[in-house]
Amino acid sequence: MSATATPRVYCTYFDSGYLSRGLALIASLREHGDTSPVYVLALDNAAAAYLEENAPDNVFVLRIEELERAEPELLPLKAQRSRMEYYFTCTPLLIRYVMNKQNIPGGMSIYLDGDLFFFNNPQLVIDAMADSSVGIIEHRYPDSLAEKLSKYGRFNVGWVGFRDDQDGRKVLDWYSEQTLAWCSDTPENGKYADQGYLNWFPEFTGVKILNSAGFNLAPWNVKRHRIVGTETTLGEKKIRVDNQDLVFFHFHGLRKVGNRFATGELTYGARLSSTLKEMVYQPYVNMLNTIEKSTAPQLRAEATVKKRGTGLS
Repeated sequence: MSATATPRVYCTYFDSGYLSRGLALIASLREHGDTSPVYVLALDNAAAAYLEENAPDNVFVLRIEELERAEPELLPLKAQRSRMEYYFTCTPLLIRYVMNKQNIPGGMSIYLDGDLFFFNNPQLVIDAMADSSVGIIEHRYPDSLAEKLSKYGRFNVGWVGFRDDQDGRKVLDWYSEQTLAWCSDTPENGKYADQGYLNWFPEFTGVKILNSAGFNLAPWNVKRHRIVGTETTLGEKKIRVDNQDLVFFHFHGLRKVGNRFATGELTYGARLSSTLKEMVYQPYVNMLNTIEKSTAPQLRAEATVKKRGTGLS
């Protein structure tokens, strides 16, 4: 990250079943020069214990009890909501928590889903925001899926950024109030978990839709994009999405079956092209395998991958 880059802090959450993915996400930030603080809300004791002992530099571990102390309205909801609905409720509260920790007017607080992975400089997403206070990214559903999947929201919660200014705080506070009031994993009246509320963000001042095809490429939208692999004169390999560089990919639906991985493309009627397989999935899977070999001895045997939710996220 350059010295002139906007000050920022990232936050994410995952359990021990997703530990390798969360560590891969952080490694991809670092690989592309972003050394910003990363706060991880550890969703089980095994993940918390591992990270407290082995967290990479500038990565801070947060247990759910700390967030509950910071947000007194949160804890009473634990008995009323499912485990995942409770965590979805936490999303804007976690962002607000790290914004308060950072305490830099004009700085950025960015939520990242644990199954994202950067293939290019994260600063490119910040640059696309320009002077805006909030940045959100559309799902970009193919026409054949748009009506069916609209119940999960126009925007994806995988990357959401807020600037610490009046407009950014206003949206973040509203978002926090909404998830505290209702955060069901069953779509209802345009709402869906922590994600459907993004539909209302454009009604606020200072919100920008980040429309680069290279942001949040995912199994549900690859069908609508032209994805090619290129190589520079220096031998550097790049992935181009509609003639724009791939910045980050959302590995939604990737699951391990025995010793192999199955991707989410078929769920959305998309083909796993050779470019996607060799230049996107293979490097990611290789990293997951490497991380899992190193972390497995320190994790409890019962750790399993838990889906983030029933819908798109």
